[in-house]
Amino acid sequence: MTKLAIVTGGTRGIGRAIVDALVADGHTVYFTYRSNPELADALERAYDGAVRGFRVDGGDWDAVQAFADHVNAEAAVDVLVNNAGINDDALLIGSPFARYWETLRINLGATMAFCHAFGEGMQSRRRGAIVNVSSIAARKPKTGNGAYGASKAAIERFTKTLALEMARFGVRVNAVAPGFVRSDLFERFLASQDAAAFYRQIPMRKILEPEQVARTVLLLANGSLETTGSVVDLGNGENISG
Repeated sequence: MTKLAIVTGGTRGIGRAIVDALVADGHTVYFTYRSNPELADALERAYDGAVRGFRVDGGDWDAVQAFADHVNAEAAVDVLVNNAGINDDALLIGSPFARYWETLRINLGATMAFCHAFGEGMQSRRRGAIVNVSSIAARKPKTGNGAYGASKAAIERFTKTLALEMARFGVRVNAVAPGFVRSDLFERFLASQDAAAFYRQIPMRKILEPEQVARTVLLLANGSLETTGSVVDLGNGENISG
């Protein structure tokens, strides 16, 4: 029987790679997005019915619950991947606090909201898997990265707590914490840097591809990696470098 997976932020980068991996594994995938409906339409067309997109602001609890009610009326959700997030670097002092709060609202708030909206059904059916996307930034402070790092650190603690709460119901809850991952945003960032100097700070002198992150998410989602309450670090040594 085909399983249903929800992927938040599924139109590009890591999210798109996760959608691809889940479909290849036999899942039907519903993904969410906040902007760029053209990308969402293109992704739907690429899979001819196996993938559906929904425009949802994850930081809006009412919108998340309405989406969940719609989906749950159609089918049982087997997998939830909380990938959607933003990274708006800003110093706390001298920046509008709204910038900080928006990062927390989208990253942490949406993760909690989607888990709340879909976790109840998983718990009642006594099966399911939740995978949250964190970041090495959760444990590596960087100037201007306070809100993003704090949101990801909170996601990791939330992941472990939720795993503890849902374990007796047969629901696995884990997270992945990637280092640098190739994306359009990363390429723009690298263009403004001394590329050679940047890569020297990474012990293995390379970055992750989105597909590498997606493969680990898939292992956690389909149960091939038998664990719960884990945060899996992914990268090329960023988590052990100074």
